[in-house]
Amino acid sequence: MFRRFMWSIQEVLSNKKITIGFFILIAALSIFINGCGDSSEREYPASVTLFGGSGRAYIESPCKIIEKDGLVWADIVWSSKYYDYMVVDGERYEVIKGEGNSEFIIPVELGKEISFQADTTAMGTPHLIDYTAVFTKIDKDSIGSEEKNTERASKTITYSKSVSLDKVDIEGLKYISTDQNEYATCFRIYRYSDDCVLIAVRDGRKYLLLPKDCKESFSVPEKVSVLKVPITNIYLGASAVMSQFDSIGAIDSIKFVATKKDDWYIDSVLHAMDNDLIKYGGKYSAPDYETLVASKVDAAIENTMILHSPKVTEKLEKLGIPVFIDWSSYEDSVLGRLEWIKVYGILTGREDSADKAFAEQITQIKDLDIQDIESKSVVVFSLNSNHQIVTKKKNDYLVKMIECAGGKYLLPKETKEDSRSQMTISIEAFYSYAKDADIIIYNGVIEDAPDTLEELKNMDITFKNLKAVKNGNVWCVDKALYQYTSKTGTITSNIYDVLKNGKEKTQFLYKLSN
Repeated sequence: MFRRFMWSIQEVLSNKKITIGFFILIAALSIFINGCGDSSEREYPASVTLFGGSGRAYIESPCKIIEKDGLVWADIVWSSKYYDYMVVDGERYEVIKGEGNSEFIIPVELGKEISFQADTTAMGTPHLIDYTAVFTKIDKDSIGSEEKNTERASKTITYSKSVSLDKVDIEGLKYISTDQNEYATCFRIYRYSDDCVLIAVRDGRKYLLLPKDCKESFSVPEKVSVLKVPITNIYLGASAVMSQFDSIGAIDSIKFVATKKDDWYIDSVLHAMDNDLIKYGGKYSAPDYETLVASKVDAAIENTMILHSPKVTEKLEKLGIPVFIDWSSYEDSVLGRLEWIKVYGILTGREDSADKAFAEQITQIKDLDIQDIESKSVVVFSLNSNHQIVTKKKNDYLVKMIECAGGKYLLPKETKEDSRSQMTISIEAFYSYAKDADIIIYNGVIEDAPDTLEELKNMDITFKNLKAVKNGNVWCVDKALYQYTSKTGTITSNIYDVLKNGKEKTQFLYKLSN
């Protein structure tokens, strides 16, 4: 109300016929609302996680949070210029006038899901689209980031720098050894007597895994979660982890998922859902508690998005369903992310299969002879509905796999260092650095890819002048790519085959032809 009142005052002040008496009235009202002293105001950044819509639009993250007079406002900027108003809690908020993408100031509540609508004219006629967002304050002394499943939005989750991955003393159990990770830095595995295992992860959580026949004749330390293994009745909220289970033959351990059938690309999952062996158990932030309890689910495996919905974790655990949070997407190395397969091997009693699957993927990368590639330059992009280029940054996993395959990744020179793995730029900016790239990869994960090279040329006139387009060196990545984290070695090898031999069809990439 205060902000609307002040905007109304500004409109009135623009009228030159205002009398002096009216000025006095305005001053009196301002003092009445704000008090005689200065009202306190604080500004700080917050990460934004957005759900809903087609997934093509996003809100820039981090955004600016403004606290004033006991109210919390978010100054948000969309990835599109076509949003003309928003509706929050039944109140309509108009776009802030100016050039560039649509900007709004809306009321928010930090750390909680907020539902709202945004009206867009991008499709010709206006459409009021439903969204849900979470705004999370970013502390200066905290670090961490989470990229969206489909890589469309930037997310930031904070955790303490002082978090320890050290083992804990468990009275009644004897510590035996520590597994040595080859690449992963976000988890550690400790072995104890009686076949007990402790897994420590980067957010400070620790999980004690006990054989199902273990009698627990010992004292479990406070804040250590207990899971009985092997777990065979899982609710999987972390969709990117499914391929890890698939690669070790543990799909049968998954009974419920937080992703509907139409959004899966893994054949074994589709087959299981067709035969009711895996069922939809509600989205990660709103699981079907009644069904999960009735089905005796013995664990929920979530990604870090669940940290935005702490009440879900609390309720699941209160219902007797332990929650394990996967942090694999925070690994700096693609091989570190892959190594999390060892964790799921332990959870499902398939350690040997996990070690074998991990070794096979690592070997595919180690066997690559990248010396002959001579650092072929590569760009990755897609064209969004606003006719803007969406491209990858250096911290993206696809980019890291390109570099592992010997490619030289190109991106704008003035790229900012932040947690986001992608950015949106103009076609002109894209052309300035991509015009001489040897290879172009169209990112079909985010946007529907063109069917032919000619179709790509028709998307924008400047594409015809790109060196890679002229030479016919354009490939697309398959939509299923992001669901196959267990295939890091295979994907890297596919990229290598494209860079070295120009292979037209691989498991995850295919060449565009006329």
